[in-house]
Parts: sequence; C-alpha cells; structure tokens
Amino acid sequence: MLLILGSFTACKKDRSTQLEDSFDPTKYYITGEEASIGGGSSPTSYVYCFFANAKTYTTSQGGYNSDNPNYTYTDGVIKIGSLTFTIANDVVTSCNNANYRSYHLQKIPDADAFAGKTFKGTVATNGLANGKSCLIKYTTDKKFTVSIDGFGQTGTGADYTLQNNGVATARTGNEGRLHLMTIGDGKLYYSQISGMGTTNYAHYYGVLTLQ
Repeated sequence: MLLILGSFTACKKDRSTQLEDSFDPTKYYITGEEASIGGGSSPTSYVYCFFANAKTYTTSQGGYNSDNPNYTYTDGVIKIGSLTFTIANDVVTSCNNANYRSYHLQKIPDADAFAGKTFKGTVATNGLANGKSCLIKYTTDKKFTVSIDGFGQTGTGADYTLQNNGVATARTGNEGRLHLMTIGDGKLYYSQISGMGTTNYAHYYGVLTLQ
C-alpha cells in the first residue's frame, strides 16, 4: 500500500513538473500599467513580448520607449535583466518592481484581437485625473480611429502594426503621434504620446472597455 502511494505521489510530482516545464513564453505577452515614466508621475501602459531567440520586445509610453533585452525563463520565473515576473497556472503572481501596478499574462490570440472592435472609456492627460472621454474604433482592414473629448486624433483612419495579435503600435499625423495598444484581461490598455521634448508634449493613458 505504501509502495503504491509513493508511486502515485512521484507520478503526481512528475506530472506537475512537466506542466510547469511546458510553459512557452513565446506564446504569451505581459501587459498592464506602469506607475511612472522616466521617473515622472504619469502612469502609462507597457508590454513585454517574448521571442524564440531569448529576446524581448518591450515598449511603453505610446511606444516611445522601446528595447530588445534578453530574457530567461526558469522554474516559473521570467527574468529580464534585474526585473522578474513570477508565473503560476498561466498567471503572473508577482513582480519585483513596484512600478508595475498591474501585470496580465496573455496568451497570444490566434487572430487580430482588435479588428472590428470598439473600445470606450476615459484617459488622463499627462498624469492628471481629468477624465477625458476616449473612443477607439478598429476596422477589419487594420485601420483605426481615436477620438478624445470628440476631437479626432487619426483623421478618417490610420494604419496600425501588429507586434502580435494582442499588441499593436502606430504612428499617426504630421506631429508624429505614437500609440501603444494592448489587450489585457479583456480590456484595451492605451497610451499615446506626441510632442516629445517640446512645449506641446502630451501623453494620454487609460484602460478602455469593449463596447
């Protein structure tokens, strides 16, 4: 009886190990809210995408800040430099950087998660709690429009680029507006920046809901 119980326990442990070892970061991305940008007070959205060559694509602040650092995955921990995300049962359970206020581990969708959808909510300007209304519409041919407080940000429609099926970036307008759009926990994490380094600097950030 003890021998059978011991064998069952060993099999259960082996199965758990196999499940953990089967996690493939390249099929996922992590997105959410970052508390500040460049040491400032404006929260923004961020994303980490993972590739087979152990490189990441990471960006935030509308896509303005971007990099391709190396990553490792060992025993349920993704490590990117000194940054770590701990993962269990396909969920990020902790992060060692307190600037990350939220973190959603998302499986990359099989198809464009933006196409044909509309998201609505409020965005803050430059970190202020001013609650401007925001409406973003996506067509089925990789075009999108953004309206903030009724003011169109993208004309009649602009192109967006898929970094994967749940992460999109865009550059629009003569002023070079940058947009970062990610799907996290069924919502749209959106940040936009324009006029970087000028007196016309503007940064919008909000989490929008599917309509």
